[in-house]
Amino acid sequence: MIDKRQIKNWLCEDCTFVFQTFGMVKRGGKKKYYCPKCGDNVAVTEYTSDRVNKSRMPIAWKEEELKVIDQVMKGELLRYQAAILLGRSIQSVKRKVERMNELKAK
Repeated sequence: MIDKRQIKNWLCEDCTFVFQTFGMVKRGGKKKYYCPKCGDNVAVTEYTSDRVNKSRMPIAWKEEELKVIDQVMKGELLRYQAAILLGRSIQSVKRKVERMNELKAK
């Protein structure tokens, strides 16, 4: 079983690409992470969503956010790009897209 505390999300601000790493840094200080898309390490920062939900109560989706989700469903945006725009986690955007696809299928 993967320990989720060891998974880190990183954002490359040059190419707006979110990627994950797994594992803890050993003794010896900070490790530099390189963007797998552009190969740069200067603009790589740790990514956390702005709207972290610590109370476990669902945060209601606004109409403007649903328009961004529609763009993801049409293929205009990728999930991680929508998550950055909305300030939500990538997983919450993924679940919302799946739920909206199920509603359209019915």
